[in-house]
Amino acid sequence: MIEKPVPSTARDKGKLKKGKASLIEEIIQLQRQVSRALRQGELDVWMELSLTIVQLKSLFFISNEGSTNFTRLAQALCVTPSNVTGIVDRLVEQGLVSRRENPENRRMLVLQPTERGEALIASLRERKIGQLSELLSCLNEEQLSTLAQGLRFLAEATEVRQDESNRCR
Repeated sequence: MIEKPVPSTARDKGKLKKGKASLIEEIIQLQRQVSRALRQGELDVWMELSLTIVQLKSLFFISNEGSTNFTRLAQALCVTPSNVTGIVDRLVEQGLVSRRENPENRRMLVLQPTERGEALIASLRERKIGQLSELLSCLNEEQLSTLAQGLRFLAEATEVRQDESNRCR
């Protein structure tokens, strides 16, 4: 559980807030710096893709869902289902997505990533993991332990936030 320090006076509480805000700002800046450095290493791979951003978003969404339909994909992209048709057509042409009739509702088509589509997604993810592993290998064991502890706190905070969000629905 995340422990919160308890300030002894109102003045200490003000210092804690300023200190906390400053740390949050520093963490955000450092995260941006690391992300920027990792993106630079990926740029060549991304530039070689013959996909538009919307096609790539669609492929990632379909892959994450396992299978989906035009309506759910359109909702995820915040467009109308008719706008999704051209996007899906191009993904099918490139062999990255398949579409087939839904056996339960023949008017609805099911979209699924193909083996080629899954392989593309996996290679993009593995490249990112490889870059991060290479970067982390530059740290000593104590630094890695400290970073792991900080990330555990952050992961716990996301779980707490998610739990609170689910209770509000």
